[in-house]
Amino acid sequence: MGGFIAFLLSRATGLDLFVLVQAGYLILGLTGLVIVFAGTRRDLAGDPRRGRYLLLFLAALPLGLAGARAIPIIQDAFLAGRLTFGIVASGGLVFYGGALAVLGALRLGCPLLGLSPWPLLDAVCRYAPLGHAFGRLGCFFGGCCFGAVTHGPLGIRFPAGSPAYLQHKLDGLLPPNAVASLPVHPSQLYEALGDLALFGLLQYAGSRRHGGLPPGRMTTLYLAGYAVLRFVLEFWRGDTIRGLYYGISTSQYVALAVLAGVLVVLLRRRALAQ
Repeated sequence: MGGFIAFLLSRATGLDLFVLVQAGYLILGLTGLVIVFAGTRRDLAGDPRRGRYLLLFLAALPLGLAGARAIPIIQDAFLAGRLTFGIVASGGLVFYGGALAVLGALRLGCPLLGLSPWPLLDAVCRYAPLGHAFGRLGCFFGGCCFGAVTHGPLGIRFPAGSPAYLQHKLDGLLPPNAVASLPVHPSQLYEALGDLALFGLLQYAGSRRHGGLPPGRMTTLYLAGYAVLRFVLEFWRGDTIRGLYYGISTSQYVALAVLAGVLVVLLRRRALAQ
């Protein structure tokens, strides 16, 4: 659908289709990042350390980009049996790797600056689902992260040249004259809606009228909530590029690891409190 909109805009404006698709993806992704930054800045209002927190957040973004590339590089190197410059220089991005890299950098960087990490981490995690929802709209516009084939009423087709079309063509699922992919689940929109629901839950949990949350709890809630959401939604994904091993995807393995880490932290806190 997003690719079809880009196609119509291309015909109307004369601009290159690929440029329009990538521009839409980039604009929506950057919008999500700006939302997270603005929300974090708002939650830290009145904190005399806000300037240093925000600078650290911006400084962590390049590490997030590296983290987003790390998972595809590892996957491609594993499949190829070696690591090459071409594997490092080309390929996609994985949100999970980027998000965990940013949060890890903030967790380690704050103590180096003499700052408690929790005001910053809790603020970032509180708005991360809202920003991510915009990012998933960008994925929908660009046609990546598409869903599994479906013949249900929610199925959508992506146009020729889209990632779904190319994968279905490679798998021999399309006739030679096909002009669109098979109908697939709009998994990008599923995740955008899930992110909005998670955002609402975090806002409710963190509201002052409900007592607020102790330091670090917002972070653990976000990590656990998104891990559950991502693990479930992966069953409706259809892009094999994300990697499938023994029936579940790379992101599902990451989600299970994150849930295990959250459980360890919660059990440790409970033990210390007794």
